[in-house]
Order: sequence, then structure tokens, then C-alpha cells
Amino acid sequence: MSMVNANNPSHYKVIVIGLFVTLFGVYIKQIIEHSLVIDLLGWVLTFVGALISISGVFKILKG
Repeated sequence: MSMVNANNPSHYKVIVIGLFVTLFGVYIKQIIEHSLVIDLLGWVLTFVGALISISGVFKILKG
């Protein structure tokens, strides 16, 4: 049963979405002129994306 859970595509979609959010957070800090609001938004997006990806990994491991 755990192999079926590990092969579920929805887990990998969550991980990829988390990676895109993280990359967007990193790029927004680099591309847009530095200001406190943009830097904070970039950091928040980076950490939220990382948490989304980690939650997808834990869903696979929970199996």
C-alpha cells in the first residue's frame, strides 16, 4: 500500500508547486529593486514554498 501512495502524482505536484513558489520568492528579491517590502515578500514566499515542498515530501513518507 505504501508504494501506491508514494507513486501518487498529487504528492509530486505539491512538491513542484512549492519549488515554483520558492523560486519566485528568490527571483523577486533579485529582479525588483531592493526595498523592505519586496525583500520581506521574497523571504515569505521562499519560506512558504519550502514548507509546501516539505509537506509534500512528508505526505510521501507517511505512506
